[in-house]
Parts: sequence; structure tokens; C-alpha cells
Amino acid sequence: MNNFRFTKMIAGVSPLLAKETVLSKIINMVDAFTITLSSGFDDQNRKYINTLMNLDNSKTIILETKGHDVRVKNTVDVPLKKGQKITVDFSEYTQDGTSKIYIDYPHLDKLPVGSEISFETSQTVLKVEKQIEDYAECVVVETQNKSVMQYDRVVLAHNEESQSVLSERDKKDILRGMEYGIHVLALSACCNAGHVQNTKLFLKEKNMGDMKVLAKIETEEGYKNLKDIQAVADGIVLIADMIEPFLGKKTIAQVVREVRDAGKSCFVKYIKHSSCPDYAFREESLVKDLCAQGIDGLMLEAFILEEEVYPMIDVVLDYMDKYELQLSKKEVKRFDEEKHEIRDYILYNAYRITKEMDVRAIVCFTENGYTSSRIATLNPEIPVITFTKSSDTYRFLSLIWWVRGYKISQSFNYENLKRIGKEMIRIVFKGNISLDDKVLIVHANESDGEVMQDMINGIELYNFKNM
Repeated sequence: MNNFRFTKMIAGVSPLLAKETVLSKIINMVDAFTITLSSGFDDQNRKYINTLMNLDNSKTIILETKGHDVRVKNTVDVPLKKGQKITVDFSEYTQDGTSKIYIDYPHLDKLPVGSEISFETSQTVLKVEKQIEDYAECVVVETQNKSVMQYDRVVLAHNEESQSVLSERDKKDILRGMEYGIHVLALSACCNAGHVQNTKLFLKEKNMGDMKVLAKIETEEGYKNLKDIQAVADGIVLIADMIEPFLGKKTIAQVVREVRDAGKSCFVKYIKHSSCPDYAFREESLVKDLCAQGIDGLMLEAFILEEEVYPMIDVVLDYMDKYELQLSKKEVKRFDEEKHEIRDYILYNAYRITKEMDVRAIVCFTENGYTSSRIATLNPEIPVITFTKSSDTYRFLSLIWWVRGYKISQSFNYENLKRIGKEMIRIVFKGNISLDDKVLIVHANESDGEVMQDMINGIELYNFKNM
């Protein structure tokens, strides 16, 4: 099995996967881990992070916020019929009984009379008739399934501005996550670009402005606003089975291609799957289709059974080894970026050179991850050896398609780039590289601020022996 994969493997942490006896078996097979918050950041999440870092502190940990994902908290389905009166109440915790519908939305008193509360899977709609403190009296105006299903997603008639605001709970969770060592944020149920921008502003205020923010697209509104969201996010996570009903004739693989054609990293995750209810990536054809688009990473849902962990990861890695270089043919166009036209022209031509000449590897320096992640979206079939001084960028690089990231000191310069880059190439190729093989060194200024001392702004082509 290839230890240097193009597509990255990302596993969801659960109480099972936090056991050292289980985790130690697969730690070298997984590139990154996700922690999903359903009830806030707690000591259990801290334990997950400690366990992971004790086993391998080079692994990237992604924190998935709760976001604006409002859910039914009833533990059983609530039967309904059209015209029935029903109370909708706030509850942060699960509740038994069917006399009320409980949801984890604390601002029911702010919903205007006449507004609608919809339940996504249940295909049920309620209309607010009266508000009394923290609950709302409603009438059933539509119910296709004659019930509201337990844990169903709730869609509320509130304005886009409220969805752009980072919730107080998310702020607390992010701060605790930062304290204990998370590296990348993933915003759940991201509906618009404002949600990402406000999150980045919050991180900047907390002196964490370099932390990367991924946007999870899992609602109809989020999918409609995908182009605006991907313009400001550092990457996109498609919750495939949640948005498939809104894609029309498109497939998830086609959406992946569109995101990567726009120059952004893209990841796919399944929560549930009708034809494979346990782990969707068991389906070989699904992995094949995603790999054909150069998907950056596959996100596995948290494991439930211990005996499933190793076999599941092993079979997905076998699929990835088999298909990750069977890429779909596509016309590669120059990046359309007016603000940094020179930078993007350099990156486009670096990729073009790899196609016209027998280049074995790309070596580059990056401040914020832009250079390597942008090149990676073009699907070069050679490794991109990347050096950075930023810890946040280093963690992000481990998520990107065939990028090998290395953290360097502040005194690192251009001569170091060539010398250490040469050594890293030997490691990646396990010595299987000849002296006359060609290597591309690329640097494109990523910001208007201070640039790396003595660094070129362009492309240099070397024989390996002359680096």
C-alpha cells in the first residue's frame, strides 16, 4: 500500500476510535481526524485530542462546529395530522414523549407569528400562531409522512443575516478547541459567505487569523450559495447524502469537479447512504468516481463497531491506490484572478510545464497554503513538496491532494529550499530518482506583505543533481 497518497483519508473520532488500542492500529493509515460537536466541546473531546497527539502529534485535527444545524430532540417520532395544534418547545437535550416537538433552537420567541417551521426529512410544515416565552404554539399546515421524525433537521424562517452570525455556542466551542489543540475548523450547515467571513473575523480577533476554515455544505441554501461560499472559504466539505436531493441531474463527483475547477480544495463526507447504510465508501464505484475528479480527501463517518475499523479503512485505501491516478480528462484553463494575475499565471504555467516535460516533483514555499493548494486543484500527477513557516498552514497542507507539507524555521531561505527539498524528494521517492530527473521550483508571492528573503518570484527547472 502506498504511504504517500494523492487522496487523503480523514476519519471521524468517536469513543471507540479514541481507544489507544484501536487508534494505534490505524494511526499511520489516516492523514487527519475530525471531531464533530453535537452537544458542545466537553472533556471527552479533550480526551480525543490528547489521545491523538500522544500517538502522533503530526496529525491534523479538524473541529466540526454545530453551526446553524437545528434538530428535533424527540427520541421517538411525533404523529401529526393536518390542522392539528402542536407546541414546539426548546430543549438542548433529548426528550421522551409525543405531546410536544422539542428542537434545540433557543430563540423561538423571535419567530414572527405566521412564520413557518419545516422538518426536512419528515416533509412536514408548521405555522406559528402564538408565542409564549420560549415555546411556540403552532398548527400543522402540511404533513406528507404524518409525523415528525426523531432527530430530523429543522428549517426555520429566519433571515440570512442571522445565519451569517457565528453563534455564541460555536464561539465557546472554538475557543475551547483552540485551547486544547485543534488545527482546522469546519463550519457545519454553512448557508452563506457571511458565515465564513464572520468566523474568520472572530479568529483574527482571537489572534488565530491563520487558522483555515472549511465550509460544510449540507443544506439546500448552502448548495445554492456554493459559489459565494467557496470564494471566501479555504475549502469545501460536501455532505453528499444531505445535498443529493438538490443536485438535479448532477452527481456529487460533478460538484467536486466544479469546486476544484474554481481553485478550491474539496472533501466529501456521507452521514447516511441508502444503498450502504453503514459506510458509503465501501462502494468501489463511488470512490472511483470521486478519485477521477482529484478529490482532496474522503471523510469517513465515526466508527461504531471495533471490528469494522481496520477492514473498512483498509478497503477504502485499496480503492484509493487503485483509482486515485485514473483522472478524468479536462481542459485546464488559466486562473481568472485579477487581483493576483501574476501569481496565478506562474502557478498555471508550473502545471503546464509538468505536462510538457518529464518533471518528477514540484518544490515550493508557501505562507498561507495558496500556492500548493491551487496547484493541487489542477491534479498534477507528481508530488508537491511544500515548505511553510506557519503552523496553521502546515496542518492544512496534510489535507491537500498529493501535497507533502513540512514545517520550517523563520530563518529558512531560498538555498535551504533547494537543499532540504532535495532531501525530501529522496524520502518521498525512497531513493528511486535519477540525477538527471527534472524538478520544478515554484514561488509565487501570495500576499502584498513581506515576501521571503532571496526567494524567486517565478519558476526554475533543475536536474535533480543540480539542485
